[in-house]
Amino acid sequence: MKLKFYFIILVSFIFVNCKNKTPQTTTDNYEKTLVDRENKSAAKQTNETGELQKTIVFEVKADPKDFEDGIQPWASIENAKTDLPNLIKKDEIVILDHNISVIIDYPLTNIYKFETSSKKGFTREMLLMEIRNHYYKLYDDEEKSASKKTLPMEKRTMYNRNETNGKYGIWGHDIADLVLTDIQVYKTSDGKIVLTLGIDS
Repeated sequence: MKLKFYFIILVSFIFVNCKNKTPQTTTDNYEKTLVDRENKSAAKQTNETGELQKTIVFEVKADPKDFEDGIQPWASIENAKTDLPNLIKKDEIVILDHNISVIIDYPLTNIYKFETSSKKGFTREMLLMEIRNHYYKLYDDEEKSASKKTLPMEKRTMYNRNETNGKYGIWGHDIADLVLTDIQVYKTSDGKIVLTLGIDS
């Protein structure tokens, strides 16, 4: 009888605790999902790239108070125009080819690919601005095609952007979070130039 009594008390305690549990698990799960996706994205190799030709780095002259050597090791996507005057070797032609394809896969579920051409090849400045413009385009396309919209900052339970279900399935980051650290230049078996991006957040 005593055993039955304790069993009832225990079951009641578990039930009450489960019922009153705070709904933070959703946030915790989303944070864990983001970490998993970040790790997978960092390890991912685009399987259509071909042979790596070179890596182009993007560095911006900065205040030594903010960066020890006075060099910011990335260029902002959102503030590309602001970074442009201080972009190191911005006028150097880093790709001699006239036609290139660029793959954007972060932070996207479905990749975005665009092609662009230039008679004189491509400088860092040209590449940064093309990439910036296409990021704005794809984020705009995502918002227009999504039924699950981006939550405004004041309505979020965490800083990160919620995942939307539009054309590209953007997750985790607003444009303001994204920076370009480098570009990997690949040549495919049929001689085409394909770029993949080192994007950090």
